[in-house]
Amino acid sequence: MVIHELPLAKAPWQQLQHLLDLSFPLPPCDVFERVVQASHRPQRIWIAMDPDPKTIVGLVMLSPYSKGGHLDNLAVAPAARSKGIGRALVQRLLNECAANGPAMISLTTRIPLFFSSLGFQPAGALADGSLAMLQLLPSNPQL
Repeated sequence: MVIHELPLAKAPWQQLQHLLDLSFPLPPCDVFERVVQASHRPQRIWIAMDPDPKTIVGLVMLSPYSKGGHLDNLAVAPAARSKGIGRALVQRLLNECAANGPAMISLTTRIPLFFSSLGFQPAGALADGSLAMLQLLPSNPQL
């Protein structure tokens, strides 16, 4: 057996569909469609703006995948911290992800208490001292 990485654009999609259809005969049976959709989804970003002066004060980014996404970055300008901006950004991301049905959002962080307060659960420690965390979202959550 030989294992190698292919650029996504060169993947043999017809063969992959056949393999996934054979491998996942029970619902959900649309695994191939989910994989293809997720592989072509661009990263998403939400930005918090201070209208006066017009300045970006925060951002949160999501890398989508077939059953949710990975929260890649949350940043709030030091002068704008402790005003609920980070919490509002993460809540917006969670609400929009849950609007598409049940989902799982993952992240790695050095501020686990902040993310625990938003419903994330620890999943394990990484070698760099950060913590992996997860949250399972129901569809249309009351977050």
